[in-house]
Amino acid sequence: MQTKLSVALAATLAGFTLSAQAANVEVYGLIDTGLNYQHVDADRAGVDNVSKFQMKSSQSTPNRVGLRGTEDLGQGLKVGFVLESQFNSDDGSLMPGDRLFHRAAQIMLMSDDYGTLVLGRSGMLRSGFGTTGIWGGKVAPFSNSWGDYMVGSKYIMPGGFKPGDNTITYQSPVMSGFQLHAQYSNQLDAAGADDWEEEGKNSTDRQWALGATYTGGPVHVAAVLDSVLYGRAYNKDGVALGYDPEDSLSFSLAATYDFGFMKLYASGMYFSDMLASEFQGHNGMQSITTTAAEGNQVSFKGYSLQLGTTVPAWGGTVKANFGWMDASVDHRYTDNADKFGDTDRIGFSLGYVYPLSKKAEVYVGAGVTKDSASTKDGTDSSDPIAYEVLSGLLVRF
Repeated sequence: MQTKLSVALAATLAGFTLSAQAANVEVYGLIDTGLNYQHVDADRAGVDNVSKFQMKSSQSTPNRVGLRGTEDLGQGLKVGFVLESQFNSDDGSLMPGDRLFHRAAQIMLMSDDYGTLVLGRSGMLRSGFGTTGIWGGKVAPFSNSWGDYMVGSKYIMPGGFKPGDNTITYQSPVMSGFQLHAQYSNQLDAAGADDWEEEGKNSTDRQWALGATYTGGPVHVAAVLDSVLYGRAYNKDGVALGYDPEDSLSFSLAATYDFGFMKLYASGMYFSDMLASEFQGHNGMQSITTTAAEGNQVSFKGYSLQLGTTVPAWGGTVKANFGWMDASVDHRYTDNADKFGDTDRIGFSLGYVYPLSKKAEVYVGAGVTKDSASTKDGTDSSDPIAYEVLSGLLVRF
């Protein structure tokens, strides 16, 4: 399947390149590859410490290759599209899953007076994906994350940092710096859905989100209210498991201020009924089980906070970020879920980016993330910790 997708992608790019001069079509992308060292101590009996030194891609920014284009219809109207794939540059493979365009596959109708309507696979509002995500690098110095354990938004705040299938997004015109956003996905993961999941029904996960942004002078503010409408739980054979997880609800708020000599970032989140499968960066530390088999058996509520900065220095940019999360068990849906308990996380990341040209840069970073987790009855607890050091080269085209 990966070979067929690669051939299809090459043919698509070639076809668009030949016609690019006849229409407003652009081929673009970036490649990020580097070296990475990790040490993870899960602090659990029978689990060995793990140390790795490896080549990794997409450490600071996800690799991508894409096509985007617009056509001016006149009278303030335009149509456009974005097709964006993601790949691993260390081995040349596409992202896992049966997707030619993992990051975006969307069409747009844009009006100067009435705003923009986007249809198709698009970044959820609380993400940094494509033309619809309003989070990511806009509100945090390390965007959603660097590496596997350097805290950015998605390692401190659960859920939402991804694109969604079958998505409708509306973006209002910008009015005195303000812009409103509304979004609904009728099936978050149609390509990965099982046979019994039906678009728009309670058998599959859906999501709605409302957002607002404001930009004025040195100030930028973003807010997102969103909810995942979880589908009814089934086993691998399509047999209902007798429970229907409560829908999640979360509110996220972020603000940045650019002083010129430095930029400050602050963001926070409240969440409830967030399934364990929505948490990222926990598997190796085993503080929250996020696997498909167990990740839907328990949900959490809690808070997250990030504080960060970027400072121009030595011809490049120094980045620093602190993150904290407190998550308490909200609902247990099976007896097996008794082994899951409350957890909290604290992390710090430090990095430096140096531009070699307008389209190339080198980066280096290091981070530490520490969790504390317990079981329901408090008889077992762990304090896993992970260290990570990385460096790499990023080239845009």
